[in-house]
Amino acid sequence: MRGRFIIGMAVLLAMQCQVASSNAAETMARFKPDRQIQGRLLRSTVPPSKRSNQGEVPLTRETVSAAVDARIKVLFDRAADPATQLVTFASAEKAGVGYFTGHFADIDRDRDGSLTFGEVKGFLDAQSPIAKPSAEGSVQIIE
Repeated sequence: MRGRFIIGMAVLLAMQCQVASSNAAETMARFKPDRQIQGRLLRSTVPPSKRSNQGEVPLTRETVSAAVDARIKVLFDRAADPATQLVTFASAEKAGVGYFTGHFADIDRDRDGSLTFGEVKGFLDAQSPIAKPSAEGSVQIIE
């Protein structure tokens, strides 16, 4: 009886795993070896209760604000022209920082066609829910 159950499950599994591919390229892409599987498997073997808390930063208003400021600086540096340390629309587009290009006119307060770090940080700080904490016990909607 148990043998039939195992055989039945194997047949069902084989039927489920069978895939009809439309062309050879799709088949090759579907069965490409996963080069990062070993790293994912090793990460998943350690249960959350056994992981080390060393190096974890507590979530406070200051730590989150510092992390956001660091990310803003990285994006600004990526998009800035090395010679002028300013971001133009073209340099932001070339660097792939779409948020800067999408909001360029709003960020460029002095309308000189380039963004300083102060303009970018000021614009993003005004958008930040960290700068405007909600009243105790109320719900804060972040758009």
